Amino acid sequence: MIISALMESPHFTLQSIYAQTDDEKLEYEYESGNMNIIINEYASQREILQQVEIFIRKMNSILAFMANLNRESFNKRRLS
Repeated sequence: MIISALMESPHFTLQSIYAQTDDEKLEYEYESGNMNIIINEYASQREILQQVEIFIRKMNSILAFMANLNRESFNKRRLS
């Protein structure tokens, strides 16, 4: 994973090292002890929104969500 953040900002961006395009980035914001995903163009895709529902909303795990996306990106890159 590649993490981009400004120290004075609660906003950061994560991108899999296996991402196929530069647009495959997830943005988060940390506020009052809560981590919120920012719905950008990549995160608004149906496939990603389904995973947000399963891993973040139902399982309450951003880590499981990120691990699954990283695994899927790896598989897509390896198979293409």
